[in-house]
Amino acid sequence: MTEFQQLLAERVAQGNSPIVAVAAGSGQIVRAAVEGEADFVLALNAGVYRNHGIGSLGAFMPYGNANDQTEQLLREHHLPHVGNTPIVAGVFPVDPTMDLDVRLDRLWQLGVRGITNWPAVGFIDGSYRACLEANGLGIECEIDMLQRAQARGFATFGFAVLEEDSARCFANAGIDGLILDLGLTYNYQDLHQRRDRLQRAITFLNSTMESLQGCDSQPMCLAFGGPVTTADDLEQVVSQTRIHGFVGGSTFERLPVRNVVAGTVKQFRAVIVRHQHDSGYAGEIIGQSPSIRRLRALIKRVAAPDVNVCIEGESGVGKELVAKALHLESKRARQGMVTVNCGAIPDDLLESEFFGHEKGAFTGAFSKRKGKFELANCGTLFLDEVADLSPRGQVALLRAIQQQEITPLGSNHSIATDVRIVAASNRPLAKLVESGVFRADLYFRLNYITIEVPPLRDRVEDIPLLVENIIQRLKLTLDRPRLVGISKEFLEKLQKHSWPGNVRELEHVVGQAALLEEANVLAGNHFMPRGLALGSHTKSPVAQPAARDVESEVTATLLHDRRDQLTAALAAAGGNKSKAAKSLGVSRKTFYSWLRQVDR
Repeated sequence: MTEFQQLLAERVAQGNSPIVAVAAGSGQIVRAAVEGEADFVLALNAGVYRNHGIGSLGAFMPYGNANDQTEQLLREHHLPHVGNTPIVAGVFPVDPTMDLDVRLDRLWQLGVRGITNWPAVGFIDGSYRACLEANGLGIECEIDMLQRAQARGFATFGFAVLEEDSARCFANAGIDGLILDLGLTYNYQDLHQRRDRLQRAITFLNSTMESLQGCDSQPMCLAFGGPVTTADDLEQVVSQTRIHGFVGGSTFERLPVRNVVAGTVKQFRAVIVRHQHDSGYAGEIIGQSPSIRRLRALIKRVAAPDVNVCIEGESGVGKELVAKALHLESKRARQGMVTVNCGAIPDDLLESEFFGHEKGAFTGAFSKRKGKFELANCGTLFLDEVADLSPRGQVALLRAIQQQEITPLGSNHSIATDVRIVAASNRPLAKLVESGVFRADLYFRLNYITIEVPPLRDRVEDIPLLVENIIQRLKLTLDRPRLVGISKEFLEKLQKHSWPGNVRELEHVVGQAALLEEANVLAGNHFMPRGLALGSHTKSPVAQPAARDVESEVTATLLHDRRDQLTAALAAAGGNKSKAAKSLGVSRKTFYSWLRQVDR
């Protein structure tokens, strides 16, 4: 077993060290990927076409010998910049110009240590594909090539195409890893279309991972390309699937500056590390206080029964984390969790968002689109801020829940749905029912059981663990690997604060300290606590503030922190606003905008 193969095997066995790789088409991207600490770079002849302004599909056209193009890419762009980072190269097994064994030996001598089947035959369909398979030039030929490469010491990756059964074939053949293609990468302007495609990718990954159960081997699985173009996209994918990592091509090559590429790779690594370090599905709900232990126990108890759940708690307490834990602990975990922010949907788009529409159903409906109920079929539909639904939206939602079917706009056919609903609200729904703001019949449909998430002020003993987790993320996102933690004095101040913004505000405070301070132990000099924290052992006789008052207090707190941040930056820069803006990593325009905000 080579060093590269051993590294991959250890990653899969440990389950806590993610793989992030870049399919690079130029030396600049290779250098940026190495600076971003990519685990390996992938050399595919598609990069040649991307580098010339042509899409990756050019790799499948008869413009030249794919294997020769890959070798040229290696010699001119990868090898001069790759350093000690391993290279995986694409090989097309049917090459009449050179014997396969000779080609593999040449690649080994060049320093390549991994092989994948590229251009993959899975991209070809129709009669041409049938002809290839009939003549032994299909997936069996690719498997033979990968096994021969494996025998020579290469790490092998089966490039599996969307909706193909090739993933199982590669797994049964003992191939080391799978690269699961999610389709071409587009820059979608339509946010809804982009979200839908991301959800379809998650569903595909879950179904593929499920199909691998019972195979002769369990290879490493890496998602490739598709709609994953930002760290937020990857956040959704890794939280709802079991992939071991991600490989990006156009995602990184479309970014114009090398520093941006390196930073994006690190952001992707941080997203996966954050999830891989979690212990259990409720692992993101950090803390050992009695209230958090009760919360985790309740999640495990409520997750298995297929009932609707309502999560209540103040802004910033982590209601979405509870929803994810409920989903991943349930029998629906192999399907996706689709999120709807009920407060962000215009009233005239409610039915389209929930139920989808046919092409031409209304002005601007240029194509057919699935609604959230259909996308969440057999999975979980998370309704965030459900209290913000309009009366019209409440009626539409109630009808869908009662009938367990939906009708897309412009369609005459109903679609049966099997959806578990988890709703969240920062206002008590029972009180909204009493005041006539929220429908009682919908409330009882949604609220088989209510889970209340405790505010941070009632569990201040969890702050040290929360800070430790935040520090681990900041090491990567701010590129501060030597960051150790916070001082005892800073911790004492944090435990005295009232935390109207809860865990989200804590992340802001610690992140701000890491941004402003150079020391590896953060002192929190910029932070001053407001009010005494109320521990679970000390209950205040005063009623909790309304949600609107809490939001106002959070805003005031953030503005005060921003003022301290600007004052400290200006002092350090000797009053020079340009230098102060640069030290904060923002433009002069943003800096002046912040100054205007805090002066109001």
